[in-house]
Amino acid sequence: MSTSLILLSVLVSALALSDAERNHSTEMNAAKNVASSTVVKGGVKVLFLGNSITLHAPAPQIGWTNSWGMAASSAENDYVHIVTRGIEAKLGRKADVRVRNVAGFERNFETWKPSPEIEELTKFDPDYLIIAIGENTRDLRTHEDRLAYTDALKKLISLFLRGRTKPHTVVRGVFWKNPWKDWCLERAASDLALTFVKTDFNKCREMCAYGKFWHEGVAGHPGDAGMQATATAILEGFFPVDSGYAAWVDGRPVDVEPIRVSRQPFNQWAASYQRPQDQTEIAGMLRFETDGPSRLVVRQFGQTRPTTNVIVRPLSARVKPAVAKDGVISFTLPKPGYYVLEIDGYHRPLEIFAQQRRDFAAEKKEANIVFGPGIHNPVIVKLKSHDRVYIDKDAIVYGSFQADKVEDVKVSGYGIISGARNRRVGHACYREGMDGAVRIIDSHRITFDGPTVLDSCCWCVAAFNSSDLELRNLKVTGAWRYNTDGIDICNSQRVRVSNCFVHSFDDTLVVKGISHDYVEMKKALSLDFKRNEPIEDIVFSNCVCWCGWGRTLELGLETWASRIAGVVFEDCDLIHNAIYALSVHLGGPAMVDDVTYRNIRIESDGCEERCVYQTNRDQKADCKPGNALCWLTISNYKMFSKGFYEGNKTLLNEPRGNFKKVTVDNVSITRTNGAPKPYREINMEKVKAGEISITNIKMDGVDE
Repeated sequence: MSTSLILLSVLVSALALSDAERNHSTEMNAAKNVASSTVVKGGVKVLFLGNSITLHAPAPQIGWTNSWGMAASSAENDYVHIVTRGIEAKLGRKADVRVRNVAGFERNFETWKPSPEIEELTKFDPDYLIIAIGENTRDLRTHEDRLAYTDALKKLISLFLRGRTKPHTVVRGVFWKNPWKDWCLERAASDLALTFVKTDFNKCREMCAYGKFWHEGVAGHPGDAGMQATATAILEGFFPVDSGYAAWVDGRPVDVEPIRVSRQPFNQWAASYQRPQDQTEIAGMLRFETDGPSRLVVRQFGQTRPTTNVIVRPLSARVKPAVAKDGVISFTLPKPGYYVLEIDGYHRPLEIFAQQRRDFAAEKKEANIVFGPGIHNPVIVKLKSHDRVYIDKDAIVYGSFQADKVEDVKVSGYGIISGARNRRVGHACYREGMDGAVRIIDSHRITFDGPTVLDSCCWCVAAFNSSDLELRNLKVTGAWRYNTDGIDICNSQRVRVSNCFVHSFDDTLVVKGISHDYVEMKKALSLDFKRNEPIEDIVFSNCVCWCGWGRTLELGLETWASRIAGVVFEDCDLIHNAIYALSVHLGGPAMVDDVTYRNIRIESDGCEERCVYQTNRDQKADCKPGNALCWLTISNYKMFSKGFYEGNKTLLNEPRGNFKKVTVDNVSITRTNGAPKPYREINMEKVKAGEISITNIKMDGVDE
């Protein structure tokens, strides 16, 4: 190497300072094996991994004589203790806390290996995990450095992810502003489907402890104000409170809960990483009970321009909102049901669940499992035969409800089932190896009645090879991750899905026929689809549907079954549709005896964006308004590529899917805000299509 290159290398290394060094904190984290814990039996388990801002032992040589987060005025005022109190207050339980300083990881992330102490912490298996590191990491001047640091962060955090489950986790951005470090921390959090919050508050001098300590490095740490701001951001990451709305029902104030939904139709299949949160947005969810009409008053916060277009969907409800000069919106809902308030487009909507007032006293008395008011963290709820489960309206249950080879089970109540702690670890969303919010496998006589289903890691509600199912009064929303279909009924018989609201990111109400073993199919081994369980007597009725990607009411694309007969979609409002509204998509070889769409109301809005398929991690969304909706499609394109089929003669020679009869009757299509005219398409390859009956179709009130 030449002398000039050596000098340049030395210069670059010298410039690659950490933020701690730039803030005169070269002596920070000098103490070894700094640890803190508070053991409380029966409490929620909380783990903090950080640096001197999280915990620093006494260092008199720099004027620091305490053993808590530098430079808070007292232990009670550091962010660790504030966050702990916030978690305890929210859950109503004392916390068993572990606090560890892992500055060694920051400084040596390329060569860092878990110590026995870290390995012991993984056995602690925290319910809540806070990652607060980065200040001691050197400057990340190259893209390679940033990717290496991101990878190291993911390896550290993944130590605490247990197979298909994970703790509630917040990854905190750095205190001393550094965009590239925040980029790495946010990317690592996103790839693992965790929450990231920015905390670079030191740009405001009053957020630091200047004037409180003589050593400039200590004083440059967050003081009480900075600690409070950091804690507030972390607690908001765990327990969001800002939905953007305030609301009153019949004159009384009601809570509007924040939920995360997809911001744009930008999806992909089988991602090895998770969807970044910058492709999402916060919407409002309003839940209340009523017996009849309800008068609502709503105020939206953060509105930067005058409100010009306010819509309450479904349009069939004929709700006419009024907007006052101060922006307050008022309207009357005619009856219990599911509605969506949209202000100047469909972004950041308010989803309104006016639930029929019910007395669940009998269900609660009968239940052998009761989730009362508050937050519950079972992670996996393994249902047993004859279980009766009651979820109180003020309960949030973090866990995947799974009925596997059981019978006679009923889950009821107006509470929330959240999949936020369940983790997608594979590519497919089929029966094996996935923990969607509700999964029913090889089971019979199963009922889910009333819950709201949020934040599923894959298909939200799915049934496989099961029979005699009732899914009613479900509210499925908060679906923003890749491939989050709404309700999928696969190879099942005698199923009734009724009076549900489904806002999915992927397909919404779906009937599928799939192989028992997707891995074998993927390898292109022999597949005898005639051995797969039949699909018979499936009825979806009286549902309000919002499809963020793909197909709203779909038979397919997977159609491997010995028989498909008696599939009915009826009396449904399709308030937003991505690519296709009504879809018969025969990607497998099964013959469909009959499928019916009747009394369907389709809405198409000019603000809806065209879907874009994401092909790689760094591709940016280009989803522009002006989506041309296909209101009806019938096709038999094979599911897999030509090359896949050529690898196996059995699959290559399979007959293409076909149908005996498709009935479409009494469909109304309504366009708003200049939406393009919806169209229909029929593409049946290499077969003589069955009978297609299309009657009583209206476009904007005019017969087609």
